[in-house]
Amino acid sequence: MRSSTAEIERQAKAILDSVESGVELIDERARPFVERNGVTILAAGIAVLVGVGAAVMIVRRRRRRTLVMRLQDATTSVGDRLERPLSTIRSAAERIAR
Repeated sequence: MRSSTAEIERQAKAILDSVESGVELIDERARPFVERNGVTILAAGIAVLVGVGAAVMIVRRRRRRTLVMRLQDATTSVGDRLERPLSTIRSAAERIAR
């Protein structure tokens, strides 16, 4: 039931030859296309990269802030709003007390 080493080598060589012939075929057919349209392919690649970058930036800007972050900002703004009238009342009380 065991395959001999020669049989395994023969199968490996057949697979390697098949892959090499496929690569050669792709090279034969693709090279003229790339030579004709190389600049267009490069421009399309750059355009895709710019588009993906812009999409990532837009998604990051539009991402909703967490509830905790919104609550912290709200409490800070409420504290700032209350501080101003309280300081005015304190200073008025100090002036009256003198």
